[in-house]
Amino acid sequence: MATAHLYLFSDACPTDWLVDGEDDTWHTIVNFAFQSDPQLFSDIEGGLPHEEVLKRDPLYEGFVTQMRSSSLPSMQLRKWDTSISHRNRFCKSFTAILRNYKPLVAALSFQQKTLQKSKLALFNSYNSHIGEIEGQGIGFEEYFDSKSRLRLKHSFLNFHGHHEIEGLERQMVILLLMAFFVADQFRFYYQDLVKSGRYGFDKLLLTVVSDRLSGDGDDRFRRKSEQNLRHLIDPDGDGAFVRLTRSNQIDVFSGDLIADNLAGWLNAAIRDPTGCFAEYVRQAAPSGVWTGWHTLRPSVEKLESISAMQLLRG
Repeated sequence: MATAHLYLFSDACPTDWLVDGEDDTWHTIVNFAFQSDPQLFSDIEGGLPHEEVLKRDPLYEGFVTQMRSSSLPSMQLRKWDTSISHRNRFCKSFTAILRNYKPLVAALSFQQKTLQKSKLALFNSYNSHIGEIEGQGIGFEEYFDSKSRLRLKHSFLNFHGHHEIEGLERQMVILLLMAFFVADQFRFYYQDLVKSGRYGFDKLLLTVVSDRLSGDGDDRFRRKSEQNLRHLIDPDGDGAFVRLTRSNQIDVFSGDLIADNLAGWLNAAIRDPTGCFAEYVRQAAPSGVWTGWHTLRPSVEKLESISAMQLLRG
C-alpha cells in the first residue's frame, strides 16, 4: 500500500486577522490543493522543499505553464493586488484552463460580525471534531493584556510536553478557523483517497503551505502565529498526518500566488455580487470548481454554512 500526499496552499483576503471597527468587511480563506505524484513521495519524505518537489511534478508544471501562457501579462503570475488588468486576466486564465484541469479549491467567506457572533460555535466545532486533547478538548481563557487588548490562551499537555496556544483574540479566532478548515479538508480527502479504497492508498499526508499568518510584518510574531497554527492543526505535535511549512520567499512561488489570487477573486465576488469578478465566478461555475466554496452563517451550537453560489445566483 502507498501514502497519498497533498500540498495545500492556504491564504486569506483581505487579511488573516480581524480588524476593529470593520464588522461588515468580508473575508475569504482559500485552500488550493494539489495531489503530488506518488513517485515523488520519497523526495517529500526526504525533506525536499515543496518548491523543488513540484518543479518535478509534470501535472503541476503543466497546470502552471498553461496558466501563465493563457492570458497573463508577460506570462507571469503576480499578486492579486498588482493591478486591475492582472486581476481580470487571472480570472480569464484560470477559467480557460478548467477545460483541461480540475483544480481542487475550497474556500470559506464570512463577514467579521458573523464570525464574532459564531465564536462559541467555532470553539464547539473545533472541540468536537479536532480537539479532545487529553480528554479536555479545546478551552480558551480570555483576558486583557497591559494594552487593554483581548487575548485568548489555551495550555495543554501531551507526550511532547507542555504547550501554550496564545495570541490576540482577533488573530486567534482566524487561526482557529483556518485550522478547523484544514482539518475538515483532511477528513474529506482521507475519505476520498484512502477510505474509499479506490486508489490503493492506506495513508494520507497533508502538507499545508501557509504564508505569513500575522499580517503585521513582524517575523518573530509571524513565527509565533505559525507555531500556534501548528498546535491547532496537530495538537499531538508529531506531524504524522498534517505538516505546516512556508515558501522560502514570500509571494514568489506559483502555489502561493494562485492561492492569493483565488482569495482575492472570491472575496471581490462575494463583496459585490453584481460586479465583474462575480460574473467571472459564474462563468467558471459549470466546471464545478466552486463546489467547495461556502459562506459562514450566524451559528450557535456548531458552525453552519451555505454554498456561496446561492448568494451569487440570487
